[in-house]
Amino acid sequence: MEDKDMKYKEILDMLKKTEPVLNDPEALTDRIMQRVEQTANVAGKIRIMRIAGMLSGVAASALVCLLAYETLKYPVSPVENYPKRAPSYVSHDLTVLQDIRDKEKIIETVIKRREAQRMRKEQLYASFSIHNRNNINHLNN
Repeated sequence: MEDKDMKYKEILDMLKKTEPVLNDPEALTDRIMQRVEQTANVAGKIRIMRIAGMLSGVAASALVCLLAYETLKYPVSPVENYPKRAPSYVSHDLTVLQDIRDKEKIIETVIKRREAQRMRKEQLYASFSIHNRNNINHLNN
């Protein structure tokens, strides 16, 4: 491991000490200038993208503020926004609701009647069993 590190340092020192050799300085200058122009074009595009990003952020913020304003200024309430004259489907829904209420009342009366019958049967059974027990006790004595 140390051998590799030593060789690496030696090569680095050797590269640092040697002077660069230029074969075609004009071509090198042209390539540098082309890169600078490309970078300038990219910088212009980046600037346009930054401006567009800022504008879209401002627009998004304005829309959020508008949404908050509309929500707080004009809250939606089903009672307030209910139309004065109900459309036909609403009257149909109201008749359906009235039918359901009528059926609930009928079911309640049926349930109360059955509960009363059950209570009478239990009372009859209890009185019958007490009566039979008394008769059996009376016969045994």
